[in-house]
Amino acid sequence: MKKIYSLLLGLVMAYGFIACSDDDYSDKYKDPSKTGTASCDKLMTGVLYTGATFTYNSYWRMYTWENGGTLNGGTSVYAQTIGFTNKEGDRYTLIDRYTNARWQHFYNILTQFRELQANYEKLPDVQKDVNRVFYLLSEIFVYDQLAQLIDAFGDVPFHEAGMLTVTGDLVSSYPSYDKATDLYTMMLDNLGVISRQLKDGVSTTGLASQDLLNKGDMGKWERYCNSLRLRLATRVASQGVLAEKGRQVIRDILEGDYPLVSVLSENVVAISDDSGVSYVADPAGLNFGDAFRDAYKEHRFASQAMLDVMLTEKTLGRNDPRLQVMYSKNASGEYKGLSTRDPFASQQSNTATPAAAYLAYAQIDSTTIIFNRNLKSPVVTAAEIHLTKAEAYQKGWASGSAKDAFVKGILESVKFWYDMNATTINTYLIETTIRKYEMPAESDVTAYAEKMWDAASNKEELIAVQKWLNFGYLQGAQAWNEVRRTGYPVLHISTDDKANILPTPPNRIVYPSSESEYNTANYQAQIQAMGGKDDYYMKLFWAK
Repeated sequence: MKKIYSLLLGLVMAYGFIACSDDDYSDKYKDPSKTGTASCDKLMTGVLYTGATFTYNSYWRMYTWENGGTLNGGTSVYAQTIGFTNKEGDRYTLIDRYTNARWQHFYNILTQFRELQANYEKLPDVQKDVNRVFYLLSEIFVYDQLAQLIDAFGDVPFHEAGMLTVTGDLVSSYPSYDKATDLYTMMLDNLGVISRQLKDGVSTTGLASQDLLNKGDMGKWERYCNSLRLRLATRVASQGVLAEKGRQVIRDILEGDYPLVSVLSENVVAISDDSGVSYVADPAGLNFGDAFRDAYKEHRFASQAMLDVMLTEKTLGRNDPRLQVMYSKNASGEYKGLSTRDPFASQQSNTATPAAAYLAYAQIDSTTIIFNRNLKSPVVTAAEIHLTKAEAYQKGWASGSAKDAFVKGILESVKFWYDMNATTINTYLIETTIRKYEMPAESDVTAYAEKMWDAASNKEELIAVQKWLNFGYLQGAQAWNEVRRTGYPVLHISTDDKANILPTPPNRIVYPSSESEYNTANYQAQIQAMGGKDDYYMKLFWAK
């Protein structure tokens, strides 16, 4: 018997809450699949909790979606922010199981949010005032996750999706697809409305105990909202049908009174609940600290493309100050990464054993990242926002100094990486291998950034490359977005001549097989609207 698509999503969502039943979290949320008395505050916690896997640098997100699992395909591979071998046949393959997991994960979040919406709309006005904050903050988070889905796949179901537990109507539970341009327009408009409501003030009673992300800090939520809106406006501003709208939103934000993430302390980051040992028992489901090393276990090697940008001693007189906290040298004392220019045979030989790999290649730093149980998973950082400002000023989309914004962006990026190194909690390395470094003087970092700016003949390329570098291997999907949007950095793409499907990296991810199997009619209608083919090489509307 054919499975019901939306019911399957609901069941997966309910399964995701089984791990949430421990004493620490059971009082923070209500699972709508198990109770008829869910409240808005606890449903907001449910939205944030359900979205944790792709908010934190969790094993599942990093190992499968971004780093490609046992194969090579993944957003960090397409962006070349991690090192990978040039093996033949499946160099760029991202398997359907991983694609489906990313897809289903969003709709689990959306199903939870639909319950919150329904509960909120039933409240009397006086109760809406008290609960509005939970609705608005959940909406910000949902839009962040929705944008990530759109940026991977293109058009996706939204307005009709996740409604089964609300309506109980199986017939109408198969969602049609919304155009990516329409959804981007909605998000840009609605985030502006949310920002104004937050600025006007809302009740925050009970928020701190329910907010898993920003711990009740409304200043961070307001900055998250505005910074996300700026990110999305910039995504569409360079080209495509929403370019003018994107530029107008950028002007409004940068020339108006919209607080943005601007300094290290304002960064929106997800911090692992490291109160227990996750590989032994993790009933809360938020202790990712012990899983970071597994996420990079087969993808820990440095990307030569990243190193090429950071090894600047010959041109600027010193290497990038972030280099020593982002990577550790190989056994020969060199920063050498896996390159798309190298023959696979030599790469295969060099990675055959851990000892050979350590001798041949630099690796993602173990102190700062891989064994850091206190890893701060970035959502929005000050570095990203200042570099976004720099692009807007350089292109004339708003008034301001591109150089000043660029220098601030580099300084905030350096602060972020050194803070990650300084605050590491590392229980798996012996003391002599824990490498903590003092951050260089801010004046030295500023001087380095100014010299980089002055030496660059193409300022737009410089900004784009530094934004890509800042996203790096912690935000591989965002880095891939920047490559597709700007065309920078200009990466050397090795062709996989033995590949049946993907000889080169895709422009988008094709829909998971669950769509053709369970949402058949709407999937087929969408494919016809795309020209009759679910094409890896079809560009998204905002891509260059």
